[in-house]
Amino acid sequence: MSVDPGNSGVHSGNATVLVVDDDHDMVGALSDILREAGYRPQSAHSGNEALAIVERESPDVLISDLRMAGMSGHGLQAELKRTAPDLPVIIITAFGSIQTAVESMKLGAFDYITKPFSNSELLLIVSRALENRDLRKEVKQLRIELARSHGLENIIAASPNMTALLGKVAQVADSNVSVLLTGESGTGKDLLARALHFLSPRRVGPFVPVNCAAIPESLIESELFGHARGAFTDAKQSKLGLFVAATHGTLFLDEIGEMLPSVQAKLLRVIEDKRVRPLGATGETTVDVRVIAATNADLEKAVADGRFRSDLFYRIATVTIAVPPLRDRPEDIPLLIKHFLLRASAEAGKNPPQLDPETMDLLTHYRWPGNIRELQNAIQQAVILCSGSQVTRADLPGRITGDHHAPTHLEQLASRRMPLEDVEREYARAVLASVNGHRGEAAAILGVDRKTLTRKLEDPS
Repeated sequence: MSVDPGNSGVHSGNATVLVVDDDHDMVGALSDILREAGYRPQSAHSGNEALAIVERESPDVLISDLRMAGMSGHGLQAELKRTAPDLPVIIITAFGSIQTAVESMKLGAFDYITKPFSNSELLLIVSRALENRDLRKEVKQLRIELARSHGLENIIAASPNMTALLGKVAQVADSNVSVLLTGESGTGKDLLARALHFLSPRRVGPFVPVNCAAIPESLIESELFGHARGAFTDAKQSKLGLFVAATHGTLFLDEIGEMLPSVQAKLLRVIEDKRVRPLGATGETTVDVRVIAATNADLEKAVADGRFRSDLFYRIATVTIAVPPLRDRPEDIPLLIKHFLLRASAEAGKNPPQLDPETMDLLTHYRWPGNIRELQNAIQQAVILCSGSQVTRADLPGRITGDHHAPTHLEQLASRRMPLEDVEREYARAVLASVNGHRGEAAAILGVDRKTLTRKLEDPS
């Protein structure tokens, strides 16, 4: 080991680095280098001593020699993998033991350094180990926050049927089975799909949502399974596809009932074989994906009608969860109203208004054909239109209060903002069509002569 004073490398504050070696001189030398670089070194002269310090002190990085009397570096690694899996481990090895060091990497070591090494080389690896540790902590915290924000505790439910449904979701989440969510549009199937993912061991992997109805028919196969370069006219480069993107995570196929039969067949094969072949490719890629599907259609009827493959239906519906419409869970409506009031008020920069009793009664007894999505939009409108501290029925959409009327033909025509001569021309043509093109009869109805009618029918352009 050469001495490189003056190059202390990058370090992270007063991070603690535990040095493990049965050579006391090596431990002392490494500790001096680390201390001068701003770290707080700790020392251990055996694997067992190191394990005790890790349990007691929780150091930020551990540096261990590979060959030690008693417990070897590999043995120490194995124990740390069980007791402190997030602790970055750096292995020191002699030049002739590189293959053994590579084995250490396979056991989970962050990096290894071969003797002899410079101070700057050591400190650079320590710095990178700390950066990696900080990044992993940040990612772990983000995943915890994601799981919390998408977990069941964020799904508002007090009604007996929704409480039972959430219990079923919690039971199913920890497994790897395919789940089919059924129910009307706007009932929150996407929230339940996210909860199933973030409550499962797959929460560390990606959650990839796909709206099967929103992707053009010509692109759905390429989007799901990918394509090779040149597979079709616009395929200027290869694309992996969403199945590969969701590997080790969850693929959420929303509106799966809209999927073409040709794509259904390939989807079934990918789910069963866990291998995907992109369009135009000769090779296959192994994928590890949990499939959650959702539909507002009656898939069993679609199977009976031959519009949906029965084998795919039974494959994706290992567990079926039927999400009730909002009208069947009236106990949840006041809670949802309060939630959406707070959210909409925060977005609008207002203090949350109250609902007068008449308005609350109106909202509670409305049938909500658009379900939760319609309720959210209604509350958002009410908060925007509300001029005081209380929401009244006047602030709600007319379809809910019954205070609206269908626009008349004249109102519809006025909304088009047409010049008068265009209105006359359109009306004259409509009258002519109603008498099967008889110009004399049409002229009589309009109170003009045939020559005037002909002139009005002409398009000036």
